[in-house]
Amino acid sequence: MMTGILVLLPALAFAWWGHTGYPDTFPPLLEDLDRKAWVDGAQILFPDRYQQFHDKVLELRSQWRTETNHWWSTGNAEIFNQTYQQLVEEGSLLIEASHQKSTALRLEVEELLEPEQAQLTRLRTLSHFFDLEADMPALSKAEGLLRESTLRAQQGQYLKARLAGEQALKHLHLVETHTMTQMERYTSDTQITLWEQWVNRTIRWSTSTAGTAVVVLKAPRRLFVYQRGRIIADYPVSLGFSGLADKLSEGDGATPEGQFHVIRKKEGAGTKYYKALLLDYPTAAHQQRFHEAQANGLLPSDRSIGSLIEIHGEGPDNEDATSGCIGLENSAMDQVFDRAKTGTPVTIVGALNTDNEVVNTLHLLKEHIQQRTERWHRTRALEASFTSTK
Repeated sequence: MMTGILVLLPALAFAWWGHTGYPDTFPPLLEDLDRKAWVDGAQILFPDRYQQFHDKVLELRSQWRTETNHWWSTGNAEIFNQTYQQLVEEGSLLIEASHQKSTALRLEVEELLEPEQAQLTRLRTLSHFFDLEADMPALSKAEGLLRESTLRAQQGQYLKARLAGEQALKHLHLVETHTMTQMERYTSDTQITLWEQWVNRTIRWSTSTAGTAVVVLKAPRRLFVYQRGRIIADYPVSLGFSGLADKLSEGDGATPEGQFHVIRKKEGAGTKYYKALLLDYPTAAHQQRFHEAQANGLLPSDRSIGSLIEIHGEGPDNEDATSGCIGLENSAMDQVFDRAKTGTPVTIVGALNTDNEVVNTLHLLKEHIQQRTERWHRTRALEASFTSTK
């Protein structure tokens, strides 16, 4: 009996101290893969998938520690090795997927930033000609978020860069919607026809009376002087903020549209500008439109309709800034001033056809929004392919 026990002891020792099927040390490759996956941002790019991988690595390590601390193995080393190989494969795939998604995010952010910066610049420019005062906070927020997106991208934080970019787009969308609503009337056949009628009436008057008349086109920002129904001079003009909108009330910065007359020629101490031609704004038509807006709640009851709309030269210190008026350089103002007299007709319209600067810019805005939508669908499809990768 004792001899049998002595024979078993070497076999037990063999089982306790080696050949259990488990490695003497936990394979470092798995922990290296786990660490690299974290460094590559897998915990951010694929949070659920990374967490599952990480938990399984910890679980396998715990199993290894338990088994190697026993005098004899209670687990299945073959299953351990199979799980190990599966985790090595999963870790490698996770790192590769993180590389691919990080690259895709970088390209997506780069593809977003340049065109959206251009769109922001477009809207900033349009804010000088349309009533976008209420939109300026949104425009500023969009600008700040695009700047943040750029900085995040430079730091390699592409997911945060994309998030900042997407937030910027929400603010840009608000401004775009309001801007395009104001621009749409430059595409309206009804509005264009009305403007054409006003200009044609003015030209016919100049033809029939051999008199001098002035026509201002706001979209191209040009002033034309007619004599005997023909253009004899053409000058660039400056408009105030919201100048491409039709004036509704005092302080809105818009340049009024309609048929007016010069009621006073001002120079010297009579004006703060170099010279000025005062127009008979508001006309009866403008007063009616103003009162209707107040009655419909579009304007507060204490708002006034405004006045002192002029064609004028430069102001103090050669400033050409204007607010609702039409500004000329002094050399041009001299010529217009000399040709005009009290009673000279002045017709101000937006444009004479739909092929104008406002419509062209509107098309750019819409084209940009369409490209943005297509880009969004393309990147979401790519993102879905990453999510479905096993």
